[in-house]
Amino acid sequence: MEPSEYVEIYRRYLNKFDQMFGALEFDQPVRHRGKLILKLRFDQFVEKWTEYKETESYLREVMSKGATINNEINRAYAELSAYVLEDPRDFVARSE
Repeated sequence: MEPSEYVEIYRRYLNKFDQMFGALEFDQPVRHRGKLILKLRFDQFVEKWTEYKETESYLREVMSKGATINNEINRAYAELSAYVLEDPRDFVARSE
């Protein structure tokens, strides 16, 4: 994706952030899902969002092969999810 394609996603993020935490300044920390996160500027958001989507894609691929996910990648995914205010998918639990 080009940075200009992130504008609507970023707007949604800012609205959600303000609804959840109030009108905080950029780089002001707040606790979310046990993680200390910051209100991200556009370029920071694009970086975190890209990492989030790449990690989610990787996890989907690993689980589709029936492999296990190590704790470190699961923690990284949870942290990225918190930063971009998205609910993490549960890749560890399997439906029977």
